[in-house]
Amino acid sequence: MAIKIELKKNEEKKNTFVDFSFTTFIWGAFVPMFRGDGKGFVKLLLIWLATSGILVLIDNFPYDSIDFDKIPTIKDFIISLLDVKYKYIFLSYYLIIFLLAIISFVVWFFIAKNYNRDYTNKLLNQGYMAAEDDDYALAILKKYGYLEYTNEELRDNNKIELYKNIIETVKKDEKKKLYIFITYIIVIILFNVVPAVIAYTRIGDITYLEFLQNLYK
Repeated sequence: MAIKIELKKNEEKKNTFVDFSFTTFIWGAFVPMFRGDGKGFVKLLLIWLATSGILVLIDNFPYDSIDFDKIPTIKDFIISLLDVKYKYIFLSYYLIIFLLAIISFVVWFFIAKNYNRDYTNKLLNQGYMAAEDDDYALAILKKYGYLEYTNEELRDNNKIELYKNIIETVKKDEKKKLYIFITYIIVIILFNVVPAVIAYTRIGDITYLEFLQNLYK
């Protein structure tokens, strides 16, 4: 989970983060937008449209407002489904949704794992750096491989011990965030899967035509 540190360039200060970005996983392109990262915003917005955006479109598409009779290909396809058991159509639909959700999850997990690293490296390359007396930020940057330990630090046992204590404290806090993240994922899965399973068990053995007749009568 993300660890917040402060970097400085002359008198300008910027907050950055290292490790997994929980907020990026949930909020996507809003994270770089609030950080003033224009390129990151455009990049993540396009990725969102190609992944999670598809799920939102499928779930909110105005099917009832479209006259499928004027689209012969779709009309013929729907007619071909009328004698099919509705439970198979329902199951196929949710399997497609589940597959798209898995793909979206994997993509955004990868992005959340790497976004903070890329953003922090960008700031460091632009000349931002932790203050010399900010042992917390320096310990984090060195632990996660952004900076190298100096020879002077390696010879200073007190400094190395201080860095170790900082990292141990951070890891304890990160474990708490990890448990929250896992709980969040489980809740989201249950919130989406359980209603679908309940609905499937109540469908019965009717055809798609019978389902439509019951729906619109």
